[in-house]
Amino acid sequence: MSVRDRNPFRPGNGIVPPVLAGRDAVLGSFARLLDENLRGLPRNLMLYGLRGTGKTVLLQVFRQICEEKGWLLMEREFNERYRDEEVFAEALLQDLTAAASRISLVKRAKRVGKEVAELLKPEELEVLGIRYKPFYRSRKIHLEDHLKNHLVDNWKVLARAADEVHGLVFLYDEFHTVRDIEPNFPLASLLGGLAHAQRTGCRYILVVSGLPNMKTNMKEAKTYVERMFRFEEVGNLGSEDAKKAIEEPIAKAGIAFDPEVIEAIMRETRGYPYFLQFYGYYLIENLNRESVRFSDYEKVHTGMLEELDRSFFEDRFEQASDAEQDVLLAMAKLGEQNVKTSDISRKCKQDYQTLMSILNRLIDKNLIYKARKGKYSFALPLFRDFLLRKLSKSKQNYA
Repeated sequence: MSVRDRNPFRPGNGIVPPVLAGRDAVLGSFARLLDENLRGLPRNLMLYGLRGTGKTVLLQVFRQICEEKGWLLMEREFNERYRDEEVFAEALLQDLTAAASRISLVKRAKRVGKEVAELLKPEELEVLGIRYKPFYRSRKIHLEDHLKNHLVDNWKVLARAADEVHGLVFLYDEFHTVRDIEPNFPLASLLGGLAHAQRTGCRYILVVSGLPNMKTNMKEAKTYVERMFRFEEVGNLGSEDAKKAIEEPIAKAGIAFDPEVIEAIMRETRGYPYFLQFYGYYLIENLNRESVRFSDYEKVHTGMLEELDRSFFEDRFEQASDAEQDVLLAMAKLGEQNVKTSDISRKCKQDYQTLMSILNRLIDKNLIYKARKGKYSFALPLFRDFLLRKLSKSKQNYA
């Protein structure tokens, strides 16, 4: 077996790494949250952090914990189209009725001793006591009231299956893409409906994952959101955990990196999980050596950065228009986090109104987020480094 065949690293979207280092606290927090809900204390969970920090990986592990502890779960990845109330309502109700019908069908199958091949169609669900009424057919009622009714009514089905499951967990990823924009208020409606259902004893748990601006979106939707959620920031790994994420997989694979190589990886990636995986994978794939020396690392370093730029950064940068790219490059010259609007305006010579429009478009493209009032940060780890490399190449080409 070649060294490449033993490569333990798996850079990708939501792929669980060989060693999930530094996440014991958040996994323990989620497990406790399930137990607390079972004891009658309704709480939900919000995971937030930059791209490449492993939020989607955590949701995959949450899935396993739910199954082990006897909780039913529904998963969905969101995007901007769910800002429309009708689209949002249909998605949530489909998840809710699919979960309720799954339980009912399992119980019925046990009674008649037959395998269940597929879920019933919506119009057939009423026979089993499951409520499903598309939102577009009842626009005379507010979405929040619509969700309250369906959450409470369908809990009756789930409650009858207490011997099968404890409750229902919604695992919702990319949830930062959903926000309230008049006349659509999907977040306020969801939070209001969920809070009502939980107060009446319905064991639903909402777990949402997304970029840091998700916190602002949720707080603007309902002022009491902090009393409904446990907040967990998913960031870069500390030095010990980052080292563990590199050393343990290669040791099991019979591969060795010189200490100087490991230090360089930790320094350049700053402990961000995706980049740790990328660096390790690239070195093994391109060197195909059981022992990687620092001189080897230096030989492939330029090619590694070029590959990283192509595979992770370049496509995202190209989503931006010329004016938006100018703003990104101006931000890069100023800093990585909490860059002031006034400083960006001076650097890129844009008037305030135009600049705000551009910044909002960059937020929608998930390239930056509003860190606090009048300050913006990059949504991608190491994105500033990429932009500075672009600026440096432009100067060299110009020269």
